[in-house]
Amino acid sequence: MNNWITNLTNKNSDLILNNLILPGTHNSACDKLTLDCGYNFPIVSHIIKNWTLNQKWSVYEQLVNGVRMLDIDISYIDNKFYTTHTFIIDELEDVLEQLKLYNEEYGDIYIIKFICRDNINNENVAELANIINNIFKNKIVLPQNYPNVLNTPLSTFINEKQNMIIYMDYQNHMFFNTKLYLYSSWTNDNDISDSICSNNIILNQMSGLKTINNNVLMDINWTLTPTYKEVIYGIFCCCDFYDIKSWTDLYNLLFFDFYNKNNNKNKFTNINVISFDFINTDLISKIIDLN
Repeated sequence: MNNWITNLTNKNSDLILNNLILPGTHNSACDKLTLDCGYNFPIVSHIIKNWTLNQKWSVYEQLVNGVRMLDIDISYIDNKFYTTHTFIIDELEDVLEQLKLYNEEYGDIYIIKFICRDNINNENVAELANIINNIFKNKIVLPQNYPNVLNTPLSTFINEKQNMIIYMDYQNHMFFNTKLYLYSSWTNDNDISDSICSNNIILNQMSGLKTINNNVLMDINWTLTPTYKEVIYGIFCCCDFYDIKSWTDLYNLLFFDFYNKNNNKNKFTNINVISFDFINTDLISKIIDLN
C-alpha cells in the first residue's frame, strides 16, 4: 500500500484526485504524548494519554500503510512550533523528519491539512510555512502552478516528482488555503446514532457543494468526540471502553454500513477523503478498494 496511488496512475495516466477516495486520519500526529507540563503523576498521565491519543501509528507508518491525507494540529509555544492536541504532542521537526523519510523511500502522493492552533496567526503562519517550504520545496504541489489541483492528472505531479499537497489556515503562505479549497467535517457528536445522523447531513451538503466547485477537497471525518462523561465512565465503570480507541472501535466498524445505505454510495463519488481515529489496515484496504 506504500505506493498505491502511483500504481493506479501507472494504469491510467488521466487519473485525477477527484476520481479517488482517500483514506485519511484525524489528529494524525497524535500517536504519542509528551507530558512535560507538570503531569508527572502516573495515573493522571495514563488517563490523559488514553483520552488524547487518536492514532496507533506514527505519521510515517500511516503513510506506509496507505493513508493519503494527514490532519496535523500545530501550536506555537515559547517561540517553537509543536504538534498538539490540547497538550503538546511533539516538536514539529519530528513529524517533518517522518515526512521526509517517507518521501525519500516511497514518494507516493499525499495530502496534509495543517490546522493552526495556539498562538498562530496570520503573521507567524508565514514562518511556519517557510519552515515547511524550505525542507520540501521541490516536493510540494503549489496552487500558483496548479490552481485546479483536484482535476489535474496525477501523472503530471508524478512526472515532476512532486507528491505533497498542503492545505493551511490563514492566507499568509504559499499553500492551498483551507477556507477556500477545503471542506472538512467535524460533527462533534459523542453518541453513535447522533453522529451517523449528522454525517448524513454532511454527506448531503458535500455532495451538493461538489457540483458547484469541484476544486474543493471534501473530507468526511468519521469520528466521535468524547466528553467528560465518557472519560469518567472509562475510568470508573465496568463498560466496554477505557480509551478513545476502544470507544471508537464499534463506530469505525459501522462506516461501511453507512456507506452502503440507501443512496449514500452514489453520494460518495463526490467525496475525496474519509478520515478516522485509530485507522487500521482493514479500513485502509477497504477504502482503497472503493477506487
